[in-house]
Amino acid sequence: MRRFSVSVGAWLLFGCLTACGGESADSPKEVVEAPPSRAPSPDEPEPGEEGANGGDEAPLESDAGTEAPPEVPADAAVPPPPEPDAGPTLPTCEGEPFEAVYERTRVDETGLHYQGFDEVSAPLNIILVDIADLSGAIGPGFYDLAGTNHRDCEVCVVGLRNCDLTNGGCQKVYYPYEGVVEITELGGEGERFAAKLHGIQFEQVDIDPNSRRSFPVENGDVWCSPEQSIEADILPPAARVGEVVKPFALQNCETEEFVDIHELGAEARALWFVGTAGWCAACAQFVPNAVAAMDQIERDLGPGVLKPVIVLGENADYGRPTLQYCRRYAARYADTADNFFIDHSGVSSFDTTFQYIWPYLGADGSFALPWNALVQGGTFEYFYGDRSGMSDLNTALNQILQAR
Repeated sequence: MRRFSVSVGAWLLFGCLTACGGESADSPKEVVEAPPSRAPSPDEPEPGEEGANGGDEAPLESDAGTEAPPEVPADAAVPPPPEPDAGPTLPTCEGEPFEAVYERTRVDETGLHYQGFDEVSAPLNIILVDIADLSGAIGPGFYDLAGTNHRDCEVCVVGLRNCDLTNGGCQKVYYPYEGVVEITELGGEGERFAAKLHGIQFEQVDIDPNSRRSFPVENGDVWCSPEQSIEADILPPAARVGEVVKPFALQNCETEEFVDIHELGAEARALWFVGTAGWCAACAQFVPNAVAAMDQIERDLGPGVLKPVIVLGENADYGRPTLQYCRRYAARYADTADNFFIDHSGVSSFDTTFQYIWPYLGADGSFALPWNALVQGGTFEYFYGDRSGMSDLNTALNQILQAR
């Protein structure tokens, strides 16, 4: 039984860079004084007497005078409008820019989690951006990473280098000691996350799994990413047991078509997902038993009551399986590959399935193959998942099939 290491991104949050407006305490203020009072002249008539602007004489002229304002020359220069606020001075550094060839972003109850990969095969580097903002205070703007720690950052950036996702690990972990995150768009599920990372200077760190505090590694490496642009759709959170699994599609190995899971299970009582891989010895023992059980259920309850979804994540060499390989794999256990599907993004296996159905990771962030999940037909409620704390697979399978 092989265990995979999966990053689930529960990173913490960090302080933002803000610009404050308003008057300084030392700014001069214009003072408007009242005009001085003036005693009347002995020859001036008292108010109400003849000649005191109340009789037949013309009224007195205003003290302000009647002169017209001076004309502005036609060729006078027009003062330029005030310059807009350009934001903070953005840092930079010398290094090879990080360019993500594959990105994915999701939101869940802990916040937003972005992953960017610079290659589709090992060794590869990854940059993670996590915004664990449950109050909605984080939005478009500039966020300074200088002086933050992974334990208390509001917008967290982590670098992973020399990663081999097939073997489940990255050799080195990095946290920035300088840099600015410029968020330009931060939506919710089904919307967009867009940002730029400016002058991210990483240092190699160890991150305590309990406190989440990052500690620089003595004589560790440094890594500079001068600029990175991020633009990715925000995926929905994966369903947990008791929640509805949203529609998604997997490529069928027999027909080569992408099949919508909701269409596949619309009339069924249940969908039975089995995660497997070509190198997995435990799967080679489990899959034939599972196929036999699926065939028996069809004979007992009729065709279409149970829809098997056997998901092949990797080939025998821990790589991306082809359709031809999937058909050869299926031929070991079944007459056709009708119930077999491929799920590999080019970077990681089971990428689509686990975006929609939570695999219930172990305490160390890993999951084991073979993997099983049951989804109720019609309602698409996530009914059972390995290590979800429910009963065993056989009990759950009997319960879901007897639900109607």
